[in-house]
Amino acid sequence: MDNRYWNTRSKIEPASNTLFKRWIMKKLCLSAVFFCFIAVMAGAQELNLNEILNRYYKASGIDKWQNVSSVIMTGTITQNDIMPVKIIRMRPDKYFMEFDVADLTAYQVYDGQTAWMTTPWTGNPKPQVMPPDRANEFKSRADFDGLLYNWQAKGLKAELAGIDTVNQELAYKIKVIRNDGGAEYYFIHRNSFQLVKRQYSRVIRDRETVIEVYPGDFRIIDGIPIAFSQETRFSGQLYNTTQFDSIVLNRPVEAKIFTIPDPEIK
Repeated sequence: MDNRYWNTRSKIEPASNTLFKRWIMKKLCLSAVFFCFIAVMAGAQELNLNEILNRYYKASGIDKWQNVSSVIMTGTITQNDIMPVKIIRMRPDKYFMEFDVADLTAYQVYDGQTAWMTTPWTGNPKPQVMPPDRANEFKSRADFDGLLYNWQAKGLKAELAGIDTVNQELAYKIKVIRNDGGAEYYFIHRNSFQLVKRQYSRVIRDRETVIEVYPGDFRIIDGIPIAFSQETRFSGQLYNTTQFDSIVLNRPVEAKIFTIPDPEIK
């Protein structure tokens, strides 16, 4: 056989082998990354619902929270404009929110049974009972300990819905079915076990809208981590941000502020 053939082949083979080896190494690296990811996911799912919730209760200081009877929060909401806001919560299920829109003061309140609001920018300053979907939202807000605490005693249903990512961090996804049949999702950080996201749906202008709430800027008050900021998104788009300047616990609160002030309900 012509020696030129062997000379040519000896020059080609090393290059081919090098490319082949690189291809094999790339495949092995990708496989290693894949199996590491699977291992992480499998490890994250080792905890069951009760174990996750117990760690969440501990991380959120729920034992100390039981000694809190009221919360008064003041700050601002940024939504096209900056609006002052004041929120008052009282155990077990009362919620009061006062905010200004174009120098008009509005209220959104749940008194333990009825959710009501005022919308003075519409020309009607009288309080109105909220529609059912909004009322359910404020009933959830008013739950002083949050829906996840003692969920069984409240007649709710809860299940671990897997693992998801929130702001590029792994989080346990917990589905809660309210007594009205509506569903909410709570995302608990896989390492810190703090609440990093709450998600639910509401019909707005005849369209179902996914609402996502991201708490942040946690600060310790009386041994309890409390979020001083909150970002709200509607269908993935930023709706508003809330920043609290002051949060105080266990101050006296007059119960009458939660009661609808006008007997004529529109």
